[in-house]
Amino acid sequence: MPGTGAPACTWWNAKRTFVADGDTIRVHIAGDRPGRIATIRFTGINAMELHRYSARSSRRRGDCHSVEAAALVDSLLERAHGRVRLAAQDPSSVTGGRLRRSVWVRSGGRWQDVARLELQAGLALWLPNAVEHAHNADYSALSQAAAAAHLGLYAPSSCGAGPDDDIPLAVDVNWDADGADGADLNGEWVQIRNLGARPLALAGWWLRDSWLRVSPQPPHRPGYEFPAPAVIPPGGAVRVHSGCGADDASAFHWCQKGGVFDNASTDGRHMGDGAYLFDPQGDLRASEIYPCLVACQDPLQGKVRIAAHPTTPESISVSNAGTEPVDLTGHVVKLHLRHRPGRFIFSYAFPVGSVIAPGQTMELLPQGSPAADEPLVKHLARRPYALADTGGAVSLRSFTDVVVDCYAWGDGGC
Repeated sequence: MPGTGAPACTWWNAKRTFVADGDTIRVHIAGDRPGRIATIRFTGINAMELHRYSARSSRRRGDCHSVEAAALVDSLLERAHGRVRLAAQDPSSVTGGRLRRSVWVRSGGRWQDVARLELQAGLALWLPNAVEHAHNADYSALSQAAAAAHLGLYAPSSCGAGPDDDIPLAVDVNWDADGADGADLNGEWVQIRNLGARPLALAGWWLRDSWLRVSPQPPHRPGYEFPAPAVIPPGGAVRVHSGCGADDASAFHWCQKGGVFDNASTDGRHMGDGAYLFDPQGDLRASEIYPCLVACQDPLQGKVRIAAHPTTPESISVSNAGTEPVDLTGHVVKLHLRHRPGRFIFSYAFPVGSVIAPGQTMELLPQGSPAADEPLVKHLARRPYALADTGGAVSLRSFTDVVVDCYAWGDGGC
């Protein structure tokens, strides 16, 4: 990549023949036989979907922001007289029969990454990739900055007013199910919280991750579409689980065949993902991108302490060390895998309304039934001996992986 020594990429010169949409173009690659056209899928982003394609912007139709994203790509390539450079870490990298490449244009006297410019404008979602991972951290940070500034997609009323656009919402992603994510699909879920004072009906709303998973039901939204009875009560929450199951008033099921939300990685590939909640007209009303890379301060830092008692009777304690009540909603306790930073044995997500007053302590008991829970005592239904006496660590963190506090004992480490 320009200005860096690694990773190494292969580069090609090419000439645009057609802009399909905000993340796909067709080109003739220099050195190919005359007339051979390659379809290029931009690495690391997902733009909103067009439903009518055309070389003329005025004829394009699609989801909100899709025409705008395609127009930006059009203008950048037009100013570069159609000349582009393509790059990939793996020259054989493809997706859906299309070449997966980063696309660069000459602009302002230097080569610029088209996907990066789209993300800066908030016109595409960050789509992390484990093979073409060179851009992951940069693209994630750009998306989080655009979200914080309410640019493009992240402007909650950019597609029009309503419905219920005065109701504040929050999204939490439990992206790391206990054990292998694929073996516990319902342990992976998205929680949508209604922070307003009246109920929110979710009929016609849809939830998606960064990838394109088209709903089998009309109108074939790119994700999970809520059924008509779905309602979030004021101050309450609903969850959408990745796996199958029986729906009820607070739990819905996407019924995917595999894990939906990529885990945040610690191996240098900078993996992660996001959850995005859209209203019926296409406004992105709430989202969460993880792991946090921009303005990563948590309001509970310095106010809450975590500790563990690993010998029988086992317990994990979370204490309010401040002078005001603290709400643990949107946070999770994780038991670390010994000597494996960033890997965890199990987690406990605090339910909505988990408030601790100054000086109070909430006890998490690894054993016992959740049916016996009390406001300051929670049971995790784990095996008889969950905390290793010889060493381990527990941490309190946000769903965006910001660590609030960590406690280690024995040969464990934070």
